[in-house]
Amino acid sequence: MGFHIKSASAGRDFLLRGVCGFALVLALAVPAHAQSAADASDPAASNARDTTRLEEIVVTAQRRGQNLQDVPVAVTAFNSNTLAQSGVASVRELGQLDSSLNLNQGSGTIVPFLRGVGNPSGTTNGNEASVPVYIDDVYYTRLAPIDLELANVERVEVLKGPQGTLFGRNASGGAIQVFTRDPGSEMEFQGKLGYANYDTVSGQIYFSTPITDRVGFNVSASGLHQGDGWGKNLTSGQETYKNKFFNVRGKFVGDLTDTTTIHLAAFYNRQRTGQGVTNGLYQGRLNGTPPLPSYGPTQQIPAPPFYDSIATKNNFINHRGWGVSLKIQQDLDFADLVSISAIRKATELYYTDGENLPFNFLAYDLHSYDRQISQELQLKSRSGSSFDWIVGGFYLNSKQGYVPSHITGDALTASGIEAQDLYGLQTVNSLSGYGQATFHVVPEGTNITLGLRYTSDKVHGVGHQTLIFPGGTTFPLPGGEYDKEFTFNKLTYKVALDHKFGRNVMGYVSFSRGYKSGTFNTLPLASDPSRPETVQAYEIGLKSELFDRKLRINAAIFQNDIQNPQVVTVFRSCTPPGSNNCVNSVGLTNAEKARTRGVELDSSAVVADGLTIQAGFVYLDAKYVDFANAPFYFPNPNPPYGNLPPVLGDASGNRLSQVPKWRLHGGFDYVWDASFGKVTFNANAAYTDSFYWDADNILKQGAYTIVNGSIAFSPSADDRFTVTLWAKNLAGEKYYGTQLTLAGFAGNIASPAPPRTYGIDVGFKF
Repeated sequence: MGFHIKSASAGRDFLLRGVCGFALVLALAVPAHAQSAADASDPAASNARDTTRLEEIVVTAQRRGQNLQDVPVAVTAFNSNTLAQSGVASVRELGQLDSSLNLNQGSGTIVPFLRGVGNPSGTTNGNEASVPVYIDDVYYTRLAPIDLELANVERVEVLKGPQGTLFGRNASGGAIQVFTRDPGSEMEFQGKLGYANYDTVSGQIYFSTPITDRVGFNVSASGLHQGDGWGKNLTSGQETYKNKFFNVRGKFVGDLTDTTTIHLAAFYNRQRTGQGVTNGLYQGRLNGTPPLPSYGPTQQIPAPPFYDSIATKNNFINHRGWGVSLKIQQDLDFADLVSISAIRKATELYYTDGENLPFNFLAYDLHSYDRQISQELQLKSRSGSSFDWIVGGFYLNSKQGYVPSHITGDALTASGIEAQDLYGLQTVNSLSGYGQATFHVVPEGTNITLGLRYTSDKVHGVGHQTLIFPGGTTFPLPGGEYDKEFTFNKLTYKVALDHKFGRNVMGYVSFSRGYKSGTFNTLPLASDPSRPETVQAYEIGLKSELFDRKLRINAAIFQNDIQNPQVVTVFRSCTPPGSNNCVNSVGLTNAEKARTRGVELDSSAVVADGLTIQAGFVYLDAKYVDFANAPFYFPNPNPPYGNLPPVLGDASGNRLSQVPKWRLHGGFDYVWDASFGKVTFNANAAYTDSFYWDADNILKQGAYTIVNGSIAFSPSADDRFTVTLWAKNLAGEKYYGTQLTLAGFAGNIASPAPPRTYGIDVGFKF
């Protein structure tokens, strides 16, 4: 929808006309009384009126609705009201409110880390994250940034520690659940329009209406067009790190009978972005001229200013995706039966200059393919049963890879080759059965939870490589054919004991196992998959609500012992051997053992009427216990500069890559109800300690602090409208969101995280 725009001004006009036109049509259709009725039916809006106590939070961390404080799992949860007041415009920004969570963006995908467990090479298509994300109960094998740009979020739950029973598909580090709003019994229409620096126009709308007394429908849409880049490409003159997207989701909810309910949902999205892709050179590192005679003598090439680049062409990702899901809930006499069916498909073109230098040495057109079909069945006890139980089964069929990766450049033509194609496609058939039960040993006092899951994954990889010569002649690369299938089976489990020390204090201990399946490197797919990753987790936690729900403190001490941790590495191959046509590709290898252990705390308090503060931290002692054959990338101080070819060394005892020792967050929300209207003040800050990018612990990201703030005003004369002034990264911290260490003259390439941004939003509701 937004990808055939001829100019930035045309794009802004198109976006504004579309959103405003839709807003006008719906506003005329919504009766005047819909505002009060909708507010009354919205639990978040109703709870927001009580500014003297913390909101009671209901989560589904055990696949049934429970009070957050009664669940023997470390969970942080945020509803739409909390997210709005905290200035979180996208689920991608949740790390600002939860120190244990880090949501990186790299090469077209979101890479979550929880308590130091994560997999940065999730950027390679086919490798699923160690922390899975579910949207409306549907598991996403690969999560694009646009998938989290949602205009109708109801709540987000972050489940910490292995979730190997109920969320078994690659949940070795935890799980994230995102739920969007269901249509209510009354008509509702709301949205917002925004303008920010970098000439950024944005809009969101949400419309919900009953169709009959048993069926309702809603639709939401969000869009953004950034006219100016964060920096400039000093070679081409283009602006860098621009972004635009469009996302629409719709949902039907209907009671077919008194005992049968369906949720039918669908989405479509598109995005073209230069953000989150490695478009620049890492500051402070040496880079050199590519080794071709036509480029002249080797010389140092200094990195340009932080948000600038010097590549021949800007790197970008062009993404398009869609999906449909159907959830059927059937109330039986003795239990509830739930069926969740889903299909999702996405395609991407990821263009990248392989070295980010002002030479056409190698350029990659990565044509990414991602398709998944999933089916889950759950049978669970009804409320009031003598013990709580759930049994279920899960099936996933996915195909992911590159079809193909098309490589061109002077390095190839110097060898008489026009192009090289790398095909790599991974097919996964995963089948699992699970069960979990909670026994009330002492009613309202002590509970024991036992859970088991058995997973069988069949992983099939097919790959080949083709050289293309002038005139269109093709030649299969000898030894480049690959076609193998592997089966990985694993039993995961959970044992937990929780006890109520009074009405509002609960303690728990748990022992659990998480599992992440083996996976192929799809770029290129030419070798056997990595070994599965297993996490044994031990946890002691305390949950408390004090002073009539004015203070909430949740804390946990934990240790994760990781067997065969999957680690990102860069492979370098030359075709033909000894030539300058050397391709750097990202993939996985396995360390032998790793460990993360630490302590975390989250707290919230209402300190005065309308004033709420939040604070939390996590301390992590995370290291490789045994990694005898880790790749080390030492900088080359001599021509051709960059990095020396990787050498294998012992990284045992080194810190885990991309895991800081400390992360802290804190902030406040203050709601001032004045005679002229309601004013909401918000500020929050998040500190991230320094960390190493790779297992060799050579290249370090320095510590940084991100400060965000906002002021929102709703006039008493017409509280249907709200004006919000906001700013993010107020201190203008310069830090990297992702980095890739390459062997050879290119050195280290990286993508900056967002600079200081600020703007104004106008919200409305009818």
